[in-house]
Amino acid sequence: MWKKIREQLHSERGIRILVLLGTAGLGLILLSGLLPERNRESKTAENSVAAEDTAAETQQYCRRMEEELSRILEQVEGVGTCRVLVNAAGTAETRYVQDAETDLAESRQQSQQKCVILSDSSGERALVQQIVSPEISGVVVVCSGASSSVVQERVSKAVQAVLSLPSSRICVVPSAGNIS
Repeated sequence: MWKKIREQLHSERGIRILVLLGTAGLGLILLSGLLPERNRESKTAENSVAAEDTAAETQQYCRRMEEELSRILEQVEGVGTCRVLVNAAGTAETRYVQDAETDLAESRQQSQQKCVILSDSSGERALVQQIVSPEISGVVVVCSGASSSVVQERVSKAVQAVLSLPSSRICVVPSAGNIS
């Protein structure tokens, strides 16, 4: 049997087959090198879109906080009309439910965590455990009644209570004119 194979390989037809197989192998190697790069490019594009979405969500969160604080602070005695600017450090963070697998080997322990995936008619998605709001880093309140130190103190205390911020991260200033 091996003699027949050797004879076939030494013939002209056998050499052609070997060259063809070698060329096909090299072609597959080159293709395999190109495919992961395309994958990485699409993942990078997906990550940048996700980052833009997260930044937009953070801005929406800050705007909602500003509106709510403005409505609350305008109810405080002496404040009058006010505008609020909320600044966030970082972005919202989504935490997913994870399933831990532990493998006990002879002398060591290995654990692996995987996200829990839900499948439905719309496709697959990871199960969300918690969405953590971005950390508020500072607040500026401009109000018509802030020329009074008593009003400034009230506003500062209210913002501290709502956002759990230290007073050093809250600035309350009087308005120069009409606040719109």
